[in-house]
Amino acid sequence: MRSLLRHRDRIRPFLANNTFLGRLPDIVIDELISKGQLKSLAKGAVVYRRGDPGDSLNVVVKGRFKLANTTIHGKEIVLYYVGPGEIFGEIAALDGKERAVDTVALEDSEIFVVHTRDLLPTLSAHPPAMLEIVQALCEKIRIGAAIIEDNTLEMRGRTARGLLRLARRYGRTSADGAHLQLVISQEELGKFLGMSRANVNRQLGQLKLADVIRISGTEISIVDETGLVDIAEAPAAKD
Repeated sequence: MRSLLRHRDRIRPFLANNTFLGRLPDIVIDELISKGQLKSLAKGAVVYRRGDPGDSLNVVVKGRFKLANTTIHGKEIVLYYVGPGEIFGEIAALDGKERAVDTVALEDSEIFVVHTRDLLPTLSAHPPAMLEIVQALCEKIRIGAAIIEDNTLEMRGRTARGLLRLARRYGRTSADGAHLQLVISQEELGKFLGMSRANVNRQLGQLKLADVIRISGTEISIVDETGLVDIAEAPAAKD
């Protein structure tokens, strides 16, 4: 980790304009920045493991992270992803208990780390910022509930719903505004959908033949969002 002092001019506007810290008075943001730390992580770096002490909240400044658990059989299940402006580690930071998931950087990234000892007094004094964190928790609960529901679907519908959810949240619109683009490997998509890579490959191939997506390396473009929604909401059919 490194001090924020020499990165203050770059980091402060981002934190104030894109994160829950924007709900705080300027003087309080400055105080947290003076106490917080900026951490750079290479692709594949582990931020923390399940069971580690929960003594900080993390704000994504740059890059993407996956939050996942591993089953007793060694299978990794991705619960959700977080990107710039989003937070992770808030549950353990608020209740002081152990980390509930593994968190890994999917690309070269930066996070702003706020320790619980500095965070809790600030949030107690400024309820709007606390509400922002509660809302983030609620969103993750909703995502978790949706994933559980999706896992009861046949693979075609599950793949369609998963692509829509990820693209709408983390994708980008193409230059001509014609479609959503999502960068994710088939292996990572399989972990998110709870499917093998082979099954993901097969389902993506079928969606490509249906002319609702295009694939170029790790980039998946949704070229017919309405058509993909129809597939996602279609009655169950045998794979």
